[in-house]
Amino acid sequence: MKVTPLRRYVPKPVALLSAGWRTLTITTDAGERTVNGSRDITNALDGLAGFVCYSSGGLAGFRLTTPAQAWTLSAWRGRETRMTHNASGVTVTSLRSTLDGCAYPYEELTVALDWLRAYGVGPGSLSGMSWNLWRASLPGDVTIGFDPEVGRSALYGGRQEARECRVYPHMVSADIRSAYPHAMAQTTDYACSLREVSKSSSLDPAVAGLAYATVVVPRDLPYAPLPTRIAPAIIQFQWGTIRGVWPWCELAAAAAVGATVTVHRSWAPRRTADLFGSWWPMVDEGRNLGGGAGVLAKSISNSLWGQFGMVGDDRSETRWSDDKGDEPYSVDLDPRHMPHAWTAHVAAETTARLRTRMVLEALYGSQFSPVHMDTDGMIIRSSSEVPSPCGDLPGQWRIKERMAKVDIRAPQLYRYTCGKGCGVPGPLGHAKWHYVASGLSATQAPEFFRKSGAARTQISYLSNYDQCLTPAHSDDPELTTLDGQLAREHRLWKAGA
Repeated sequence: MKVTPLRRYVPKPVALLSAGWRTLTITTDAGERTVNGSRDITNALDGLAGFVCYSSGGLAGFRLTTPAQAWTLSAWRGRETRMTHNASGVTVTSLRSTLDGCAYPYEELTVALDWLRAYGVGPGSLSGMSWNLWRASLPGDVTIGFDPEVGRSALYGGRQEARECRVYPHMVSADIRSAYPHAMAQTTDYACSLREVSKSSSLDPAVAGLAYATVVVPRDLPYAPLPTRIAPAIIQFQWGTIRGVWPWCELAAAAAVGATVTVHRSWAPRRTADLFGSWWPMVDEGRNLGGGAGVLAKSISNSLWGQFGMVGDDRSETRWSDDKGDEPYSVDLDPRHMPHAWTAHVAAETTARLRTRMVLEALYGSQFSPVHMDTDGMIIRSSSEVPSPCGDLPGQWRIKERMAKVDIRAPQLYRYTCGKGCGVPGPLGHAKWHYVASGLSATQAPEFFRKSGAARTQISYLSNYDQCLTPAHSDDPELTTLDGQLAREHRLWKAGA
């Protein structure tokens, strides 16, 4: 795939929309107005032709503003991507709750868009702006390409585990500051292309190579170091004998902690480049904007790595057959060829760098046992030492939150009390619980916890990339499938009940 620098800024007016039952609130540079009734809302949408329209949170709720048949919801891998009003052609994209809690969300959005405009990036979807910001950093054309099948087979999501889902006292949440951007910009150069080399070649962790290998992970190792794919969008860290393709850095880490690695095929970089070094200062500036604008800039920067592994399959559209939007039906779309298939090895290298740090620094590098792990962070006892390197700089471990009590329901799904003003009314207090719930907004999370009751699971079912099953031995027929793990959890739940 050939990527060219961004050359031209395309200015477009912007609107922030909020939907309700037959009501639509529209905020633009001209101010805020609320429109009621299907006819007036349809006319207002007609007037937004040419605007880039955003929603702070989810998209499906826009079907309630008019008869639901007027809308089409597009999704990729089950995730909402855009909502289109069929008659006007107006498309709404989500800001993924980045501005939730902001007193003036449109102003925060404007600050973030001004930051992007300084680099010639016009308003668009979060992923589109992320890609264009990277293009704006390129000094010239860059060509990236490698066997899509091999590159894709080395691409896994992050490690998401909960040791035991229950309530823990006196914990802290620690993570790697600016983990993804730092992994991309501040470490090893990336392979623009690769070539096959001798299988006896050294697995140099400082080189962005790939290898097809058989790995034997002894059961007495406290943590299984490598992921393996169980099914589409489902991975698992396994003991026993596993086989697959992994980046060199991850295989070297597995060998370092006690696994036996036998390489069958190996690929080394033919050409390398510092793909993200010039991009990093732009991203760092955005992440330091503060407030909602900084949170939005962070989301934009974190959206970049995954686009190198994008594929055009698993797309769908949802429409509704009734006015109220209670009767949805979905249509699968034909796969679409995307040149990003040739850059999957870049995404694979990025995620492997973070998983490698989790293994070497978080799991095997210190004398503590995390009760929860999520990609670039973990929850540990407050008396534990934070892994090294630690500090306030990008790429360093830091304590993010102190938790008087944490209630873990699943990987990526927990709530905690901070102990300072929790449940105390007035200007110095706040709600009792703070929520961390992947894919849910700050307003949705408390209701989700209320409805789910005491239900708990060790399967990361809220993951927005790869679901992660509980670690198991590769020879265990029950725990190496999603159905088997669900059946086991159901039996345990019935026994406990």
